[in-house]
Amino acid sequence: MPLPPPNLDDRTFRSLVDEAIARIPTYTGEWTNFNASDPGMTLVQLHAWLTETLLYRVNRLPDLAYINFLNLLGTTPAPARAAAAELTFRFAALDKTGDPLTILVPKGAQVGVDGPDPAQPVVFETEATLRGINAAVAAILVPGEGTERQIVGTYDADAATLGLVRPFRPFGPDAAKGAEMRVGLLLRPIRDPNVNYFLDRFPAGELDLTVLVPQVFDEDADGETIAGPFGTECLFPWQVAEGGDELVWEVYDGTAPAADFTTDAAWRVVRLRGDDTAGLARSGHLYLDMPPNLPAVPFPALSRAFWADTGLAKPPSNNTELADDVRDGVFVPADLDLAVWKDQLGLEEPPLQDIGALEALIRAAPSLDFGAVEEESWTDLGYTPAPVPFGLVWLRARLTAPLEVAPEVSGLHLNSTRAIAATSRSTETLGTSAGRPNQTFKVRRAPVLIDPKTGEPDLDIELVDSAGGRDAEWERGFDFFGADRATKRYLLDPETGVLTFGDGVNGMIPVAGTRVVATRYRVGGGAIGNVGPGTITALKTALPQVKEVTNLRAAAGGSDAETIDEAKLRAPQLLRTRDRAVSAEDFADLALRTPGVDLRSAFALPLTRLDTSVTPPAMIEDSPGAVTVVILPVNAEPTPQPSEDQLRLVCAFLNERRLITTELYVTGPRYVAIEVLEVELLARPDADLKDVQDAARTALETFFHPLKGGEDGTGWPFGGDVYLGNVFDLLLAQPGVARVASLKIGLAGQPADDCADVLEVAPGTLLHLPPAVVALNVRYARG
Repeated sequence: MPLPPPNLDDRTFRSLVDEAIARIPTYTGEWTNFNASDPGMTLVQLHAWLTETLLYRVNRLPDLAYINFLNLLGTTPAPARAAAAELTFRFAALDKTGDPLTILVPKGAQVGVDGPDPAQPVVFETEATLRGINAAVAAILVPGEGTERQIVGTYDADAATLGLVRPFRPFGPDAAKGAEMRVGLLLRPIRDPNVNYFLDRFPAGELDLTVLVPQVFDEDADGETIAGPFGTECLFPWQVAEGGDELVWEVYDGTAPAADFTTDAAWRVVRLRGDDTAGLARSGHLYLDMPPNLPAVPFPALSRAFWADTGLAKPPSNNTELADDVRDGVFVPADLDLAVWKDQLGLEEPPLQDIGALEALIRAAPSLDFGAVEEESWTDLGYTPAPVPFGLVWLRARLTAPLEVAPEVSGLHLNSTRAIAATSRSTETLGTSAGRPNQTFKVRRAPVLIDPKTGEPDLDIELVDSAGGRDAEWERGFDFFGADRATKRYLLDPETGVLTFGDGVNGMIPVAGTRVVATRYRVGGGAIGNVGPGTITALKTALPQVKEVTNLRAAAGGSDAETIDEAKLRAPQLLRTRDRAVSAEDFADLALRTPGVDLRSAFALPLTRLDTSVTPPAMIEDSPGAVTVVILPVNAEPTPQPSEDQLRLVCAFLNERRLITTELYVTGPRYVAIEVLEVELLARPDADLKDVQDAARTALETFFHPLKGGEDGTGWPFGGDVYLGNVFDLLLAQPGVARVASLKIGLAGQPADDCADVLEVAPGTLLHLPPAVVALNVRYARG
């Protein structure tokens, strides 16, 4: 157990007064009135109070020594961390042929949180310049049953969005070799019906395609709610890149879509500059190098065989197709309005009752004007309208090898970029050097943001002399160790924003009269930035070409600065692990320290790996070199599960601290449901049965709660067995309860046994008590 800090002097105000009274007869025997009303006793009490105050200060010395010891070890309170979110931009119409197809959203563009008034304004800034494309994902084709294809979602031309009812499997349920997903991209999705966009070509260069996969509590591809747990293997960056090796991305560049759209020769492989998704296995970005002059292919230009494979009935688009439909009796010619035959198609006096003559007339006629026929004329005959009435630029993702697990995707989006909860400031004069040792200067806003990429404060300074000369060679350090009088070094406290310079022996003193200028720094951070989806919508930077912006997923990763007391509690863990995970306890302790992830508890299972090919992932024991960390987040769900972002953040934090040979997995907890909970209580005669019942029910639901339950009220422990004696004690402690007449508890997979005193729970597993299970019978004790 930890050693408690010593109490250097344990005397209290009362003991000091008693000690003084006991000494009075020895030194002043004539003083005999010890009543509180005596003026002398007032002085005694005053001095006792002053002495107790001094003793309190003395007893602070062990804490001071402890904190100074932590400083020697380099243990300081962790600074605030900024939340991150993916922002998706939608552009204005830009529907004229001269309007740009590529729109740059600058780095540092600011978007505020729009919603209930937060405790303080929260602003997100983009981390990099977004090369936006005035386009939208308008169609997705994936494998269906057998050799068929199916169209995913419905395109809304007015909203310029593709609506998905539920997630989909991009390579079908089997993810076999050769399976493919085709994605149709529509340029200028908000269109002017009076403008011809035939000459538009998809912009060459990098295309950033954002992939979202379903996470816990979302629907899956079968329409079932994902109850969890989710699990993930913690991959190093090079392993993420290797995850997409079985996937090839291509673009269609053919000129005869009716003939070659289904042949490999017309598809050109595109360079994949980066893949955060590990082959569509997780959410992230795909960066594709698009070639120039890609054609836009409308659905009517595709062959009838392709339409049929997709479950569609293609309306005729040329003479041959119309003649074939007339010959084969696909529709009755007389059912098509005569005005369509004559005024739109251009056939004079068509013999609608003579099928043979009509077929011959159509085949021999010059090219008919199929573009003049309204869509409703064909759909009234049973044909299928084109899923998208415009030409599309087509991408194809093709598997070169089968996948063990068929991935699921909940969305493909363009024009998304990462942003963090921060605000940039520039060219701020902090003060003028007086040439004295250990000078301090303070930025106007704090805390200074810790850059999530480097872990360093995001601040740049320079010193400007009276002649305007600028010196930007000053380095930021953690201390002045090894610095001499010529070393240009300063220290920074990110939480307070205070800069400290050297004393002329360890670290140079800025020349007197030199101005200290923060050329750029960012402020922000804190858990307040972990806002929900669809809340980052208030555009702060003037971007005329942007129509709207939002975050499709909740922001994550924000954490408040660590307090001194929290740093003191963390110190023993730091000394034990040295910021490296070796034992199972190290992994659990370090997982709890992940910035920006609010966890109640964590539990590590050594020699255990996850089999993610099944849902939920199975735990494979006796796996040398593998560790599975189970994390319990704090949220309002009855069975809390971590989100995909939380799993990724914990993985990233542990990746920097694990051995490279360790196979690491992070997952949410498994829950075993309490299926039987029958209680009969005998109440005291003066008790209200309703109050007793409500109190007992609340106590049981709280006791078994994963976040609030257990013996100490901090949450049910992982793998904590159920002792019926503890439940008896809990019920007997409730007001008005005289006796517990009977108690029966049964867990899922374990039959309720009236004689069992202990119900075993598997390691890494928590309890879940559905409210409907609790059966309480309360009655008065009679006789």
